[in-house]
Amino acid sequence: MAEEPHEDTSADGAEQAAEDAEGGAAPAGGEKRPDRTGERASNSAADNYGQLVQDAVIYGGLHFHGEGPEGVAFGAEVTRLVRAARRIDPQRVDVISRTFAQPAGYSTFVREFWELRVGVIIGRPGTGRATTAVRTLDLGEGRIEECTAEAHDNRWRLDRISVDHGHSYLLDATGVDVRTDALRSEILRFASRVRAEESRLAVVAEQWSEDPADGYAVLALRPPPVEEVCRRHLAFLQGEEAARRWLGEPEVRALLADRDPAHGARVAKQIDRVVSAERGAPFTAHLNTVLGIFSNWAREVREWFEEHEKAAARAERDRYRIAEGNGRSPDRREELRPGDYLRVLFEATAVLEGCPSDAVLVNVDKLAEEWNVPVVLPSPISGGGLTAMLREVQAYVDANDRIRFTKVGYGDAALDRLWREYPKARSSLLTWSNQAVRDVPPPERREVAQRWLQLAERQSDPKPVIGLLPAWGRDARLRSAVVPVVAQAAAHDELGPEVRRYLYRLADTGPEDGALDTVVAQVCGQYGRVEPHAALVRLARLADRAIGAAAEEVDRALAQIADEEECRPALLRALVAWERDGKGRQRAGVARDHLGVLLRAVDERGLPLRLTEAADRPDDTPPELVAEALAAALGASDARAADSVLDAWLAPVERAAAGHERALLEHVLVRAAGVSTAANVRMSRRLAVWDHERPGRGFAALLARVPRADPLLRPAAAAGGGRG
Repeated sequence: MAEEPHEDTSADGAEQAAEDAEGGAAPAGGEKRPDRTGERASNSAADNYGQLVQDAVIYGGLHFHGEGPEGVAFGAEVTRLVRAARRIDPQRVDVISRTFAQPAGYSTFVREFWELRVGVIIGRPGTGRATTAVRTLDLGEGRIEECTAEAHDNRWRLDRISVDHGHSYLLDATGVDVRTDALRSEILRFASRVRAEESRLAVVAEQWSEDPADGYAVLALRPPPVEEVCRRHLAFLQGEEAARRWLGEPEVRALLADRDPAHGARVAKQIDRVVSAERGAPFTAHLNTVLGIFSNWAREVREWFEEHEKAAARAERDRYRIAEGNGRSPDRREELRPGDYLRVLFEATAVLEGCPSDAVLVNVDKLAEEWNVPVVLPSPISGGGLTAMLREVQAYVDANDRIRFTKVGYGDAALDRLWREYPKARSSLLTWSNQAVRDVPPPERREVAQRWLQLAERQSDPKPVIGLLPAWGRDARLRSAVVPVVAQAAAHDELGPEVRRYLYRLADTGPEDGALDTVVAQVCGQYGRVEPHAALVRLARLADRAIGAAAEEVDRALAQIADEEECRPALLRALVAWERDGKGRQRAGVARDHLGVLLRAVDERGLPLRLTEAADRPDDTPPELVAEALAAALGASDARAADSVLDAWLAPVERAAAGHERALLEHVLVRAAGVSTAANVRMSRRLAVWDHERPGRGFAALLARVPRADPLLRPAAAAGGGRG
């Protein structure tokens, strides 16, 4: 039995460190690209209420470094936001280790898990299942990875997920639409592979029938007290003294009563945002803001809507009284329902909060037309003026001519009410926002897009984001705003499964005009830098049918994934599988082209970068994988392209001194020659040229070994599982 790890359960107040924006990763090919970094802008919590994605602490402000052709969003900030949306991120794992509150029975579960290597954590979403799984996996050594199962051939499968030695894996089986017996069988097979590699697996499930024969550690989660969860997060964010003061308030404890642990974490993080946004204000002001966000605003908005509905009903009754008394009956509909226009103003402001006042007001009238609500003011100078009208919906124009609500989170409460109580208005509001944001500057467009993501998260409903993709994605000007939001949602543990299914459907068949292919490729390129496996499944489908600009975006997405060092092994595996596609699909050619780029890249010494990665990190980039990739690249129909790849690998033969790198170089070359006869023939011919032009440089020995590796001449197993 492996030695049980030491567990640190302390949650002493470590200060929240600001994270610098990540620098752009060096491109895989070693070529220089324009600097994508820029000065970061920091936005206040009041301006970006709800900016927190899931339960991760996002450091810094919302800022994108620039836009490329057709409004393509790029920069380290997008990658950072996508990483913050997922469960497995080094920064988030560190936060979990500092804030984790042990559930009942946890110590026993950890001991059993460490012995059995596989564990199942059962509970409802929001009770801390994933947090418990991540904390448990983090107690050991090795990289933590989240498994994303994909549907293949009409069944839920895990067999295409590679398992590496000594790694830790998290699998969320919540909401999987398969039979229970099929699910258990698939997980059992996957668990056997995990144990064979001396790795570990934690499964999160809402229901599970325990079977001792499986040999799993099982924890039926009884969540820790929500106040304890909130206290630990507050201690991490604000310090122990502040945590005690906040939880000493009866109103704050009332916010936590009968709620799940996830709510406790959200309250703590909202407190932290309010304190940061209202720096210098007294504690009572902070307290009132927090209480308003979590309870008062929703009630106020509900009462506002109810009061205006009563006013409309009174207007209807008055109309009939006037008619019965032979008085003048109001003809204009706004006289009958004067509150409807204010509702339009309320919801439009909730979507466009922070945008220039002139753009907001113009689009209020457009939304009124969309909803068949006549404009109340018959002329530009009618009524009591802008200030009076905005006061009716608790809004104002700030010093920068931006319309804002007087209370932090008030607009979110308005959107929440519309989404819940007026479902028929959802689609039209999304479509209207597509037109409205064209009138506002790009930074505000991105804030509006983030607002839809925040609505989706609050409602635990991916529809706002799924609806945003077709509504905004067809317009090249809006893609830099919508792509990051959909990428975040695709990596989100709660919203992600349905968003990824939607992306798969679009990538597989797409709309008839193919208008969304480009934006789907861009989304996959963004979230693929964090979750490459799932993104590559969708890019494969898209690569099979994409043409023109969409095909270029697929190429760009693959290059973006290749930029991330930790994603390259998954990319190599996927491209090798694409190249081996026996159905004549476009993905094979796409794979050869990209493998050529990846394998021609060399370092400053002239050694192939994939060789140095295999030498430095063989567990992540096995030499056998590099050999398979090299053999696949040699299958290019363009002989010159294939020879250029080989030349990048043969050139170091005459320069590399005897030692590990030289031996590994020759091992990869011979192994690649054993993958397929086509690769063997091409390599033998090219070696003969090099040996003829550079006699006595070490090529003769390779030329003698390579032909003997032909899988037609040797058993397949000895040749590396060859492919004829």
